[in-house]
Amino acid sequence: MRVAAKTKIMKTLVKTIAALAIAITVNSGAFAQDDENDSREYKQSSHYSPKKHNMFSRKDFGLYVGLNTYETKNLPELDNVRSRYVALNWKKNHRLITGNHVDVALGTGFEFAWNNYMMKENIRLVNTANGAGFVDVKENLDKSKFVMSSFNIPMMLQFGFKESKWSLGVGAYGGARIGSYVKTKEETGAKEHFKSAYNLNKFHYGFAAELGREGFAIFARYEATPLFKDNNPINGNAISFGIRL
Repeated sequence: MRVAAKTKIMKTLVKTIAALAIAITVNSGAFAQDDENDSREYKQSSHYSPKKHNMFSRKDFGLYVGLNTYETKNLPELDNVRSRYVALNWKKNHRLITGNHVDVALGTGFEFAWNNYMMKENIRLVNTANGAGFVDVKENLDKSKFVMSSFNIPMMLQFGFKESKWSLGVGAYGGARIGSYVKTKEETGAKEHFKSAYNLNKFHYGFAAELGREGFAIFARYEATPLFKDNNPINGNAISFGIRL
């Protein structure tokens, strides 16, 4: 009952974030039209002065590349260098303030993300009677990883500091898992691929921060929702960090 209630809350949260992002995007179009009309009228007056430049483009695309780890007490150790994070992000920036020194914008959009977790030990993730867990593999493995793909809706409040050209963004995201699988490769070269839900949470949310300058940024994300459902014997919270291009 508790799991069902939590799933319902997560669904409501994701739907709310999506509705809010869509509403902002639609309304911003109307506001932009009004601003354009006002701009034409203002330019015709004798008090017209050049429009201030805003640091944030109205639309942009971002490629996130980084590493994965997790905050946990009972999940196995990762090969962190090979545990990679990749995301493709489409964003619309709603300019809230265009100032002399600081610009403020709200970024909304959507993204597709892939979390790769590479195991350091000779183990792999399997389904068990109690949920999902890791078991030893008899064969010597060259690679053992599990991968999750997800669709996310991020919202980020962004501050641009004109003099230094630095920008700072803080926000949150909600999303849903699209797929998950385990892939192993033996030292002999034999490969196996196992596709399953592995008792992973279907919906998730988390917090994000970015610090950048002139199109380049570093990012960090913390997923407040555990990787697996509450009834799973092992669990942890995902952490991702890296660069945004």
